Amino acid sequence: MDCRATLSNNDSFLTLLQNAYLSGEKVYLLFDEKGITRAEGLIKTIQTDNTLPFIEIDNGLKILLQDIIAVNGIFLSEYGEC
Repeated sequence: MDCRATLSNNDSFLTLLQNAYLSGEKVYLLFDEKGITRAEGLIKTIQTDNTLPFIEIDNGLKILLQDIIAVNGIFLSEYGEC
């Protein structure tokens, strides 16, 4: 069984995403949008003051934070083993 790097139980991807945004680092994402989808790019904006917080990447794709399952190889704990 393979193990992946995962977030701690009480952590979120927000800190990773904010750091990537501030440093201009490209992000590689997996998110669940009626199936697992891949995306990559530079973060254009992070909106956390909405009812449903989201990020927008440079290709115009908006992704809800609650749908993100992996950022730059770090997964939610429930996706930690395969």
